[in-house]
Amino acid sequence: MAKLNREALAHYLDTKFNTKVADAEKAEFEVIGDDIEEMSVEMNPDTETMKNILGQTKTTDNGYEPSMEADPFYADPDKKLYPKLRDIALGRVKGAGCKTLMLEVLVEDTAAENHLAWLQEVMVKPNSYGGGTEGVNIPFTVSEDGERQRGYVSAATLKSGNPTFTEGDIPGKVMLRAGQKVAEAKSLS
Repeated sequence: MAKLNREALAHYLDTKFNTKVADAEKAEFEVIGDDIEEMSVEMNPDTETMKNILGQTKTTDNGYEPSMEADPFYADPDKKLYPKLRDIALGRVKGAGCKTLMLEVLVEDTAAENHLAWLQEVMVKPNSYGGGTEGVNIPFTVSEDGERQRGYVSAATLKSGNPTFTEGDIPGKVMLRAGQKVAEAKSLS
């Protein structure tokens, strides 16, 4: 199997700025990345390591504090996300006014009818605005802020430009969950 190209992982933001995973059916998603050459979700693991007096190393795992930087994001009035980012930045909006949904889609097989996806409640915070001669830039940070749900999107809705999220496993496919053993997952199929 060949390695996945970067376009196999796409991130979408809800331009209607719905704030709860339960509101996914109302979402209008727009993909992020038109002008971006590199973008990653930084996991920011929160761990503490301590060595006790017995010479043992103990690690406390407090999970993750994921965030993602979208830079550049050039102001484009044709983009559905632009007016909201403009209003957040110029209006100095904070709190719930910055909350929306992010959809992450991983296309592992381009011939598949459905693709693995996660829906996440997030905060969108502009880092600055202005920029150089390339255009007005409003780079922003996306930080997890609430519920995260696993599911899938159909290839047809993905091609439409507004993917529709469905909670649960991809029909006909057994998915390995965190902490589940491989033998257990195979016995479910």
